[in-house]
Amino acid sequence: MKCGRCGREFDFSKQDYCGYCKTVHNKNGEPVRDIKGILCYITGKFGADILLDRRRTEALAADFFPKEEAVRRLIFVTLYDGTARKLMSVREKPFEVKCAAAARCVKSLRDEIGLKGRIAAAAVEAVGAALGCGISFKKPENLPASETESKKNVTDAAEQYSLGRHFDRIHDYEKALYWFESAAMQDYGEAQYYVGVYRLEGRGGIRDVEQSREWFIRGAENGVAQSEYMVGYFYAEGIACAIDEDKAFDCFVRAAKKGCSDAANIVALCYENGVHTKKNPELARKWRKIEKTPEAAFVDDIYEDPKQAPNLPDPDIISESAMDEGEELYQSARRCLAEKDAEGAAMFYKRAAETGHARAQCSYGKCLYTGSGTEKDFAEAFRWFKKAADQNLNIAQYNLAVMYLKGVYVPKDTEEAKKWFRLAAENGHEDAEKILKKLK
Repeated sequence: MKCGRCGREFDFSKQDYCGYCKTVHNKNGEPVRDIKGILCYITGKFGADILLDRRRTEALAADFFPKEEAVRRLIFVTLYDGTARKLMSVREKPFEVKCAAAARCVKSLRDEIGLKGRIAAAAVEAVGAALGCGISFKKPENLPASETESKKNVTDAAEQYSLGRHFDRIHDYEKALYWFESAAMQDYGEAQYYVGVYRLEGRGGIRDVEQSREWFIRGAENGVAQSEYMVGYFYAEGIACAIDEDKAFDCFVRAAKKGCSDAANIVALCYENGVHTKKNPELARKWRKIEKTPEAAFVDDIYEDPKQAPNLPDPDIISESAMDEGEELYQSARRCLAEKDAEGAAMFYKRAAETGHARAQCSYGKCLYTGSGTEKDFAEAFRWFKKAADQNLNIAQYNLAVMYLKGVYVPKDTEEAKKWFRLAAENGHEDAEKILKKLK
C-alpha cells in the first residue's frame, strides 16, 4: 500500500501504519489524521471504555499518532471536559436524548473551554462515533451556500442565524436551511426551532418528522418558547412519538409562560374543554387574558405568590411581527451586502428607507451617490441624506456637509457645509469635528 502522507510503499497485511512516517491507515488505504478516525481506531483496539480514562487515551494517541499533535490536544480537551462520560451515559437512550446530550457537550466545550462551535461539534461527533452513539452533525457534501460560506467564513452562530432569516424572508429555502443548520449545530436555540420547522414542512429539501421533533426538543432545552409549544403539539398528536397528554400540557404551559400566544390559547382551550387536564373555567379566563394581552400582571393572578410569576417577554423573537418592518428590511440589505449582492442591498435599503428608517435612508443615499446596486443620482442621494439628517443621524449630516463642501448637486456653500459638519460633530461624528477645525 502507498502511504497517503509520505508516498512510500508499505505492506498493509503486516502492519496498518507506514514504517517511514508512522502514519496509521484505515482499510481503505486512507491516512488516519482526524479526531474521529483516531478515536475510532483507539476504541476499536482497546474498547469504548478506554475513552473514560483520558490520560490513558492521550498516551495511546501519542504512541499511535505521534505527529498529530494538534488533534491530540483537541482529544485531551474534549475528554477533559467529560464529553465521553456524558455520551456514554446516554448511549442506550433514545436518539433525541443522545442529541440533547451532544448539544450540551458542544455548548460546554464552546462556552466553558472556548472552542469554536464547528470544532466543538466535530469533537463531540467524533467521541459519539467512537462510543457507538450514532450522533452526527455532518451536513450534505453539496451545500447550496458552500461557496458563500468559504468566501465569508461566517462562524458566529448569531450571524449564521441572521443570514438564515434573510434567505427565509426572500424564500430561498435551500440557503436558509444551510445557515439555520450551521447555527443550530452550535446550539443556537432560535435556529434549532427553524430547522425543526423546515424539516417538518419539507422546506429546503427533505421532510423528516422525526428529525423535526429532535430539533424542537433541542430548541426547547435552550428556552425557545415556540419550540416548547411544538414539542407539546407532537406529544398531543402522537407525531413521531407516543401520545402523552400530561407532557403535552406541561409543554404548552411552559411555552405560554415564556410568552408564546399560541400556547396560551391552547392552555385556555384545555381548561375550557377539559382536554389534557381537568376543566377549570376560572383558569381558562385568566389564560385568555394572557393570550390577548401578554403582560406579567395577568400571570400574577395564576400564582399565589406574585413574586414567583415569570415575567412574560415581548412577543417571541421568532415572530415576524415582533420586529419593526424597517429594521427587518434594513437587516436584509445588510445580508445582501454580506453576499456581495449590491442590487439586492440597494432594493432592501430603498424599501426600508420608505418606512422612515434613518440608517436605511442614509445607506440608500450612499448607494445612489456611488452607483452601488443602482444608477447614480445625486439629486435623490441628497434627498435621502436630508431625510436621515433631519432625524439627527450624524453620518447623514456629515454626508450632506460633504455635498455642500464639494458642490455636488447643490452649489458650493462652505457656511452650509460648516452647519452640517457642526451638527454631525455634536452628534458624535469624529471626522466631522476634525474637518471643522480645518475649515476654521
